[in-house]
Amino acid sequence: MSDPVVLTGGTGFVGRAVLADLVARGVLVVASFTHAPGPDLPGVTWVQADILTEKGRAVLAEKAARMIHCAWEVEHGAFWTSPANALWRAASVDLAARFLAAGGQRLLALGTCAEYDTAAPGPWDETRALAPATIYGQHKAGLFCDLTDLLGERLIWARLFHLYGPGEDARRLIPSLLSALRAGRPAEVRASGLIRDFCSTPHLARCLVGLLEHSAQGAFDIGCGQPRSLGDLASLLADLTGRPDLLRLSHTPGPADPAVMAPALTRLRAVLGPVSEDPAQGLARLVAAG
Repeated sequence: MSDPVVLTGGTGFVGRAVLADLVARGVLVVASFTHAPGPDLPGVTWVQADILTEKGRAVLAEKAARMIHCAWEVEHGAFWTSPANALWRAASVDLAARFLAAGGQRLLALGTCAEYDTAAPGPWDETRALAPATIYGQHKAGLFCDLTDLLGERLIWARLFHLYGPGEDARRLIPSLLSALRAGRPAEVRASGLIRDFCSTPHLARCLVGLLEHSAQGAFDIGCGQPRSLGDLASLLADLTGRPDLLRLSHTPGPADPAVMAPALTRLRAVLGPVSEDPAQGLARLVAAG
């Protein structure tokens, strides 16, 4: 059995998938929650801890020598500009400092593809310039620098690209399309030609826990490794639900929308091997799960 792990945000969209992967591997987990604990699972201890408070951070910092930090401001739409991003950045730095002072050895924290310069030429990989255009991206990029200075080789920074999975906000792309198709309503994609890398949260969780279990360090992009156009993804969903007649595709992207946002995953594969996820299979599992 692996050494135990502290997991922040264990009831959240990403955190619940990470928790499931840790449990499947037989890892003991101390998982935090703010309002209500998650399910009773073998090897999981739920701890109420508001990370935006000093008391909450102190509770978690000494629980284990490894930590996966998923908690953040995630309200749909609002998180891009929310002033809470600054609070979460400061709280995350303090949590990491307390973790280090208590003997912490490895900390994996979540970043975002929104840290990158979307207009820069060249591949989407970890060498790409950081020039975030949103408050959310700016504070995530700032936290990456803060934690790199504080933790050095003890830090794993996972830059997430586009996601879908159980518990996702119903207003986001994949669940909103799926809801329309199931309800017999037109499912519209207005920027269907944009190329994006969408991966499921179970795939993401396997990558995150895999990095923690290996001797990885530094920044890693995370995605499915099989980018598709938004139109192709919508077509997969329409076929899976038996309602291709409801699909409405057009291509009118916004002026700031990059034509392609898809990670190269070279660093990730150097550590974990040929990790990839077929979107057709990932979406099929989502649809089958209801």
